[in-house]
Amino acid sequence: MKKSQKQSGFTLIELILYLAIVSIILVSISYLMLDMLSGQTKNYTSQDINQQLRFISNIITKDIRAAQDITSISDDNLVLTMPGDDITLHFDTANSTLTRQVGFSNLIILHDTSVKVTGVFADQSYDARTKNVAVTLRLEYDNPSNQPEYAASTTAIFSAELRGRK
Repeated sequence: MKKSQKQSGFTLIELILYLAIVSIILVSISYLMLDMLSGQTKNYTSQDINQQLRFISNIITKDIRAAQDITSISDDNLVLTMPGDDITLHFDTANSTLTRQVGFSNLIILHDTSVKVTGVFADQSYDARTKNVAVTLRLEYDNPSNQPEYAASTTAIFSAELRGRK
């Protein structure tokens, strides 16, 4: 009489099913991880734009409030009379930068190179009573490859009154 021997192991169909299930799970996890990383990048980009907007608007507001007078103002240029050296703020439309210069010192770019800045200055002074400057700022993350996770921009419109007037 022959004894049937039990063979342990997997059949070919069981092995194929196992590999298919594991592959589906791994692909799903991979897509989930890629989605999380993309969301993290988009969040970082948005936070960076907002942080730079706060930094730039604080500097501009502080300079305007400390100024004694407006020396000259145009859409892309603002020159403020200060107790020491005059301060010049300039929107360079060719390079999408905002620069600040104190007296005749070197120009300082007020933002990171990963951000493009455009804007407009406007004189909102009323008679001779107040001196007000309105500022429109638009910050856009530099995204040469047009990746959606790096597409971030923001716009702010604010004004400040000169308080250092005599």
